[in-house]
Amino acid sequence: MKKYLLPVAVLIAMFISLPALAISETQKNSIIDNCASIKQTLEGIQKTDARARVYLGSYYETILTKFITPLNVRLVENNLSTAELVENQNNFASAKTVFTNDYISYQQNLEELVAIDCKTEPESFYDKLIKVRQKRKIMEQDVLKLRSFLSEHIKLVDGIKGKL
Repeated sequence: MKKYLLPVAVLIAMFISLPALAISETQKNSIIDNCASIKQTLEGIQKTDARARVYLGSYYETILTKFITPLNVRLVENNLSTAELVENQNNFASAKTVFTNDYISYQQNLEELVAIDCKTEPESFYDKLIKVRQKRKIMEQDVLKLRSFLSEHIKLVDGIKGKL
């Protein structure tokens, strides 16, 4: 079983990284032949991603509610706030909501993918796999956007700190 794990992981990685194209006979046969292993790997990805989402979601929520918002409130109370800080806070909060919604959509599509019988419906499986890949790419962009807002917030706070 272990000797098949690496080829199956490579196969899944190949499918996840491919652009949306029609399925070839080779891919179709690979999906059918490795269906059980692919499903098992996808279920593992599903569990891992769920844990990562919980971690990232609580991490972003903590940053927003315990650091960004209280600091901005304190700066406003001391007449030190800037429009950029407030705008960045709002952008971060919006991006966090988008991340949550995109994750829910990704997870639903991943659940639908796992539910497809890849032995009897390799084309449907492949099509859904492409959609899941696209949803995952969107989530990756969401995380990069959130990191960007955090980096910008740090720069803005450092700028205010330098003025004090």
